[in-house]
Parts: sequence; C-alpha cells; structure tokens
Amino acid sequence: MIIDDAFDVDAPIERVWPVLKDVPRVATCIPNAEVTEKVDDKTYRAKVSVKVGPVAIAYNATIFVESFDEATHTATMRVQGDDVKGRGGVRATIVSRLVPRDGKTHVELHTDAQVSGIIVSVGGRLIESVAKKTIAEFAQRLSQLV
Repeated sequence: MIIDDAFDVDAPIERVWPVLKDVPRVATCIPNAEVTEKVDDKTYRAKVSVKVGPVAIAYNATIFVESFDEATHTATMRVQGDDVKGRGGVRATIVSRLVPRDGKTHVELHTDAQVSGIIVSVGGRLIESVAKKTIAEFAQRLSQLV
C-alpha cells in the first residue's frame, strides 16, 4: 500500500529538520506511539497502537534510520512492527522530504507499507483513511512542537 501525503508547518526548515531527525522527539507527534528504547543512533524500539474500524491492534516495532540527507532535507526510515498478540504485522518504508516555502516548511511524506494479519480484514480503504487521519494529527502535533 502506497500512501502519499503532504502538509505545511508554520516554521522555517531550520527548526523543523532537527526535530524530524530526533526520532524519540518526533515520535511524540505520532498518535498512540512511544519510543521505549534507543538501541543505537539508528535503531529504536517503540510501541504503537492503532484502531481501524472494529479492529484494535498494538505493535512492538523497531524503527531503523536508513538515512538523513542534509542537502535535500530527506529522511528515510524503515519500520517493522509485530502485533503483540501474534495476529499480524506491518513493514513500512517512510520517506520524509522537507522543502522551504515562504518561511514555512512543506513536508512531503511517501509511505510504502505492507500490512498483514487481522487488520487486513477491515479493508484497504479504511486502513488508508485511518493513515490519512493519523498523518493529519501528526502534522498538527509537529507544528505545535516546533
């Protein structure tokens, strides 16, 4: 499943980029997510819970920082999450690109996710709808944080 989205943050890129690179800090912007352990500078463990329609699921996840490109303000991260009850998982690559725009920061997100297990039973459209809502809340929280 590919999800592309974008939003603006009312702050210059010089303030947004350091926050985006700080995984434990930016994770506070993701609804129902918490970084629980820093394994090393590029690997983090987290807990994430999601409700899609009638299905509520909690994941133990590992976040891998693939790259931070300072020149293009592009961050690439990979996430692997497994349902704590063994009912499925998620694998995703998330690419975030920041673009300066009139003193603000335009954030472009590209997510390539593979979802398995019980959550698939609710359907792709509902999953995508919840993902878009989550991104909107993330955008609002990121704006407040910076």
